[in-house]
Amino acid sequence: MIDLKEQAGVAMNVRGQLSDPIADPKVTLGALAFANELGRLLWRMKYGQDVKRAGLRRATFLLAKQLRDGRRFDRAKFTGVTRAAKQVAALSGRRVERETADVVQRLAQRVIVEWVADQCACCEGRGVVGRGEEVAEHETVCPSCAGARQVCVDEYRIPFAARRDGTGPIVYREIERCYRCAGLGRVKVKADRERRGRQICPTCQGMGRAAFDHAARAIALGVPIGQYRAHWEHQFGGVLALLDAADGAANDTMQRRLQR
Repeated sequence: MIDLKEQAGVAMNVRGQLSDPIADPKVTLGALAFANELGRLLWRMKYGQDVKRAGLRRATFLLAKQLRDGRRFDRAKFTGVTRAAKQVAALSGRRVERETADVVQRLAQRVIVEWVADQCACCEGRGVVGRGEEVAEHETVCPSCAGARQVCVDEYRIPFAARRDGTGPIVYREIERCYRCAGLGRVKVKADRERRGRQICPTCQGMGRAAFDHAARAIALGVPIGQYRAHWEHQFGGVLALLDAADGAANDTMQRRLQR
């Protein structure tokens, strides 16, 4: 039996309803309707694979409002306008226009994107890899050029021409880079295949989540990487925890409704 999140994902996918045996999709979606709006949007994007611009924008506004309600991000302070721009506007006597999307909204949107697409590409979110055949390789001297990196592709003697020292006719050789090793002098040889067992994913260290791209985070926030490291990197963990809490609240609400 599939778990509740997979059941909701199939219920939100019309094509999946025709192939996977699940409970009544209307009952599942009806139970999801009792969850809070942010939880419903997150479930639709992550488990129902229904990522639309309108849904992402609405979830961004809801999360940004929740962050500001906690008084950690004051709208008067986090406007997305730099201090230099404020100083220039003050000297010129003009008012500073607020940017369309301030830094708190950009933070919320980036965290939602990371939370929805959080699976490790190497292990597909399982945290383990293996149960396959591993092919070991080692380098050896190229057998074609014997490590010389070049091979003779043509050789002929020039008629009626002899060396000055009288040792024999002049021989012309056409030399090219070795085609087998591409001029490296060494080639990789596959060894015997070995059966390997299940191992912890080396990319995500068994967590099943994709690694954080700090440079992409700084670009999404519109701040230098140094400023991101100093003031914003630790904020991402707290906001991701808020989304996990919203996910858990939606799951608890659905369980209570489906048990009635």
